[in-house]
Amino acid sequence: MERRSFLQKLLLVAAGLGLSPGWLRGRAERYGQALAAGSRKLAVLIGINRYLGEGSALQGCLTDVELQRELLLYRFGFDPADILTLTDGAATPAGIQSAFAEHLGGQGHTAETVVVQFSGYGQWRLGSAPNCWQPVLLLSGSEGVAAMELDSFFRLLEGLGTAQITTLLDCGFTYVSPSVRGNLQLRSRPPAAISDSSEPQRVWPSPPKGLLISATTPQDLAAEAAWPGFYAGVLTYLLTQYLWETTPATRLLVAFNQVVSRRELGLFACQRPTLEGQDTARRIHPYFLAPTQAGVSGVVQEVLGNRAQVWLGGIPSAALCGLQPGTLLVPIPADPSASSPTPLLMRSRSGLLAQVQMASPEGQLPPVGTPLREQLRGLSSTLKLLVGLEENLGRIEKVDLTNAIAGYSWMETANPRERQVDCLLGRITPEMAAAFRSDTLLKPLEVNSYSLFWPGRELLLNSCGPAGEAAAMAVQRLAPRLAHLLAAKRLRTTLNAVSSSLAVVAELAVKGKAAKAPPLAARLVQSVASAPAEVGMQRFMRGDPLHLTLCNNSDQHLFGYLLLIDPTGQLHLLAPLPQDNFTTPLRLEAKSSLTLPPLPEVDGELRSAVSSDLLTCHAQGLTELLFVASTRPLSASLEALKAMARRLGVARSPMLLNGPLEWTQTLLEELTQRAPEGDPDLRWLDPAQSITLSLTYLLV
Repeated sequence: MERRSFLQKLLLVAAGLGLSPGWLRGRAERYGQALAAGSRKLAVLIGINRYLGEGSALQGCLTDVELQRELLLYRFGFDPADILTLTDGAATPAGIQSAFAEHLGGQGHTAETVVVQFSGYGQWRLGSAPNCWQPVLLLSGSEGVAAMELDSFFRLLEGLGTAQITTLLDCGFTYVSPSVRGNLQLRSRPPAAISDSSEPQRVWPSPPKGLLISATTPQDLAAEAAWPGFYAGVLTYLLTQYLWETTPATRLLVAFNQVVSRRELGLFACQRPTLEGQDTARRIHPYFLAPTQAGVSGVVQEVLGNRAQVWLGGIPSAALCGLQPGTLLVPIPADPSASSPTPLLMRSRSGLLAQVQMASPEGQLPPVGTPLREQLRGLSSTLKLLVGLEENLGRIEKVDLTNAIAGYSWMETANPRERQVDCLLGRITPEMAAAFRSDTLLKPLEVNSYSLFWPGRELLLNSCGPAGEAAAMAVQRLAPRLAHLLAAKRLRTTLNAVSSSLAVVAELAVKGKAAKAPPLAARLVQSVASAPAEVGMQRFMRGDPLHLTLCNNSDQHLFGYLLLIDPTGQLHLLAPLPQDNFTTPLRLEAKSSLTLPPLPEVDGELRSAVSSDLLTCHAQGLTELLFVASTRPLSASLEALKAMARRLGVARSPMLLNGPLEWTQTLLEELTQRAPEGDPDLRWLDPAQSITLSLTYLLV
């Protein structure tokens, strides 16, 4: 019996017996969830890296399939036999039609939930009508690339026997050269034919039943990216990573909004994920299912003798690049009252896969499927900045830049198609100068000058130099900016909103306006049940009186810093306030909250001392807040800030950090502890003693 039919009949019985509808509805819903958990869940996951006859192959589509499969197996309780994967040569039109008919259609009438994913190329093609383009999915064919009209794919979904369908399209349809952009490769191909019209009509089919999550809009771009040790679609990786760490109470629209608000998507402004069926998404859990546990870091995937293989799907992407062997993971017992299990010690890691063993001789390895959470995160104190060199540079230029960068011990060059880089260094071409013409630029870009770009080739503001600049001089000029990028990278390796037991929640809001940004972290300490007022990354006007409210729901006092990373990539200290002479770090009392900047009606003494546009006084573009806090007083980093303020003569916020690498190194040493043995550079971050939260928004 379908759950909806069951609930309706049960409510009719309630009316006949005179029971309270509200009382019964709550119990019926709980029973309905149990009924859904026991019903059949089916999935078809399609990923194509290699197309016959195509020279440039994708690298992340098979990883997308793996990411979804591990999530469905260990987070949403799918049976392995109920997940069908079609990869590369098996992903033909006939293979997909057979999968729908036999795997989904033949059993779909008994399935409560269906998940379908496609990762590969999309394309616009001329349809039967003149000057009319329609979107197609590019599939494998016996003699080359085959195509399936997106409308035909949607009709297959319409024929399934359940409405609880989640469809994910991690591909694009619009193509703009070049296809490779630093760390990113587009998942779209140029139009298959030239239209007679300069602006042909593009016909997008009506969405299918259920929920449709697309990597981008029909007119924008979609890409896969190089992550720390692997390639994957930007949407698929960010979505699955969030669903590993989210709480059972999270609604799909909340989860989607959290994903599209991630910094990684903000740095590639050409990709804008979409969600069809938002009214439904406000009410239901992701995939129409609720995970059985709160956020987890990973799961035991395989046990071999005295070693086990662990899937680290829940580690934040920004933290994954710094995760080192020596990390301790603790199994999460099914019974919360059970004694604490013996932690597992990470011996090695490749991408999302880690090899672990018992941290002590006592105990035994947990069985496959056991969820894990970080107990102590191993971090390197010497993490470097990886700089990619743009393709438009000549061979001799690349050698000169590589040699100049090698003169700095804290950064090195890397191939953006082989490793995840933190930024790109290249020349401004005439096309770039025209494309980046904007009111946000202080002056027009100098063609042929050296500049920095984000990993997706978005210009890093105010980094362009003069024309004719020598390579070595360009690196010397950009070194202070690159130091800020590395300082921020090292701080992001401490992001632990889910694994930290310190119950901190933060919220952004413009005073006098109802619109609110998504909470920085509420996934463990309280469920996020209410849907956001707006979908997508939050936008605020420059100069708006934006306020951040921090709530400490734990029993411990916290000491920390509020930092801002502006669109130029530079780090600013927002709190504590220099005008307070740095007598103490930002102090967040137990079971209390504070607002930054302070509201005048709350603290009249600070009415004239603190500007109301503290969070919106920087250049237009992507802005990130970092809240870093500890149960310890952080006295060494505070003294360093006091000395910095005296040296710079700064007496008001915000304060641009001078020597950011030195200061963040001091702070990281206070946040962490040296591991007792092994690598002398290894530091342990204890989530019970520190917490780091991140939030991004756009200033317009």
